[in-house]
Amino acid sequence: MAKKNRNHASPRPALSVPPERPRYPAWLAWGAFALWGGWIFKNFLTRFPPDLAYLAAALAPGQYLTSGLLKALPGHLAALAAGAFFLLSCAGLGRLLLVSVLKAGPLDRLEEAVLSAALGLGVFAQAVLALAAAGLLGRWPVLALLAVSAGLGALSLRLRPPAPAAPPSLKPDFPDVVAGAVLAAAVLINLVGALSPEIFYDSLVYHLAVPNFYVIKRGLADMPYNLYSNLFLLHGMLYAAGLELLNEMVPKLLNYSAGLIAAAAVFSIGRRHLSARAGLWAALVSYTVTLAMLTSWSSGTETLLAMFSVCSLAAALRHEPGGRKFLLLSAFLAGCGMAVKTTGLFPAIGSGLVLLYRGRSDRRDLLRAVPLFALAAALPVLPWLAKNWVYRHNPFFPFLTSVFGPGGALPQRLAGFMAETRQMGAVQFKAWLLNPWDVTMGVLPNSQYFTPLFLALLPPLFLLEPGAAAAPFWAYFLCCWLLWSVTSTMARFLMPAFPAAGLLIAAALGGRAHAALKRTLAYAVLFFCALGVYWAGLILYSQGRWRPVFGLISKDDYLSDSRPTYPYSHYAAIKFINERLPPGAKTLIIGDGRSFYMKKDFIVSSVFDRTPIVEYAAASADGDALYARLRAEGVTHLLINAGEAVKLGRSYGMFYWDAGARGVFDAFWARHVREVYSRDELQGGRFFNRVAVYELTDAPAPGARPPFNLMRDAVMRGIEAAG
Repeated sequence: MAKKNRNHASPRPALSVPPERPRYPAWLAWGAFALWGGWIFKNFLTRFPPDLAYLAAALAPGQYLTSGLLKALPGHLAALAAGAFFLLSCAGLGRLLLVSVLKAGPLDRLEEAVLSAALGLGVFAQAVLALAAAGLLGRWPVLALLAVSAGLGALSLRLRPPAPAAPPSLKPDFPDVVAGAVLAAAVLINLVGALSPEIFYDSLVYHLAVPNFYVIKRGLADMPYNLYSNLFLLHGMLYAAGLELLNEMVPKLLNYSAGLIAAAAVFSIGRRHLSARAGLWAALVSYTVTLAMLTSWSSGTETLLAMFSVCSLAAALRHEPGGRKFLLLSAFLAGCGMAVKTTGLFPAIGSGLVLLYRGRSDRRDLLRAVPLFALAAALPVLPWLAKNWVYRHNPFFPFLTSVFGPGGALPQRLAGFMAETRQMGAVQFKAWLLNPWDVTMGVLPNSQYFTPLFLALLPPLFLLEPGAAAAPFWAYFLCCWLLWSVTSTMARFLMPAFPAAGLLIAAALGGRAHAALKRTLAYAVLFFCALGVYWAGLILYSQGRWRPVFGLISKDDYLSDSRPTYPYSHYAAIKFINERLPPGAKTLIIGDGRSFYMKKDFIVSSVFDRTPIVEYAAASADGDALYARLRAEGVTHLLINAGEAVKLGRSYGMFYWDAGARGVFDAFWARHVREVYSRDELQGGRFFNRVAVYELTDAPAPGARPPFNLMRDAVMRGIEAAG
């Protein structure tokens, strides 16, 4: 019986019931929300009006139900099975640590599931990092780790069975049913996006590209011309393991699953600390933000960061003065978030504030808890600091270069990286004050199709008297927002704050005070959540991501041509390299920073790094010396993407060589290059781009003419024509 009581914990809403007589008169509450919220909603709909005609075209069922779906289905099922095996194995490892090592509890089944999954993914990523550091990254070691994790999970379930399922505590009314339907539609749309081929630029440059390089090298390896490879990559270890298990679909499904885990964690927090209904609505609000949905389609960072952050918050909310198990759990998960992305520091501080709030009754214990939290949170980050020290002599590279030095990078390129990451100059009070409006209305770059719910409902929320239980959610949300607002305007970097905003809105919609107003606001929430799903669905449709998922086009054909957000594809040339070049081939990619789909060794540079071919040419006396330098680097082939090279050359100045270095390159081209593959992309029957692969040769064949100089006569002329 004691064992059963230890495991079982019925969620008990902690939200105090609002008084029968509201503190604020109805006319004030109605007036505030009508004027403020109505103004926000009107302006948002004016800027982003829905297009029902386009929606009707997207919903036509005949374009989806084709014979191609039957051909594509086995591949999807294999990916789903591999992704489920990966996730369940990690969750098994996490459950053993959660229940048997930390002995955290009591937990209900949902809490146990989400915390086990998050903890297991964090620990498993560290184990893969250890494999990679030892040079043992490979399919069989990864399978062994997964098998051991699954076995430990099975052992944990046998030794400590999960708590009995709690009886349903939600009797849904009509708005609840609609909320569930909208949430289900978002989950389905995101699954289609997750099953589509990867075209997200950041994934192709580093989120997937760097782990893929480690897979090729069978362990950690320096990428001296890819600045992004020095960012924290805890998620990259999960992606590397997923690539070893099957292909890029496993990382994409892991990222998609992280969104589901985060939504489940939000529901769990709401059910325990507010009510089951509040949990449902909080999950709806946070999951259906269009920007959050888009991140579920690609193997990026924001969704995993949000998952670790909200699970850290869930653990922090269970902390009691004098306790250590939930403090350590919250700290480790917060540290995993920071090891995924440096902006994870913001929600980590937010979770720390919640822990301080929870333990405020014992100040002496707080003095011991703060350094313990900081130490536990630092543990997942330390390996990445050590890696950067080894490769760049700067543990925080590409940050703090004024303290530790540029680490071999060009200072002006580092400045460009910082400017593009922040997307803001020096913080000015007026711009900071207008930041919530500009983000909501899509004025700032990459903030289009945000949600108006946060700006419309959060400022006057106190009029709905949400109760004392909302205090930690306010602390967490305001901490995340304030720190974000003075460091960046990239809206998706704010994703860890979405769950807290959803919980605040859901908390305010509960209770008996102002019932008619809350009912009206609930329908407004439903409308704008559905609108967020609508925009995500149309973006998915317009990008054609659904076409390869439903078998209307092959993956190779989809990736070989340019598409919205995926311009100047060089996939066809990469496919040629993977399939036709010998195993020992090493390719220097010129004019494109995207390298993910490469399966053979390569050198690539990002737009914020030195350009290898420019550096090599500048350091060579003549064409023969440049050839010798390339061969010394192990390079056997060149891949040139003309269209992307022109674009990057114009925008980022990638080809900064002088006349002497260009002459060296042209002399090298005339004697040591032989074209082995080229592809011209047409759009509307007109030439659009050329990608080509060239083999390096000791000397030209007798009587042979050098191939068309794509760099001199297409790329450089294109760049100079724009100048």
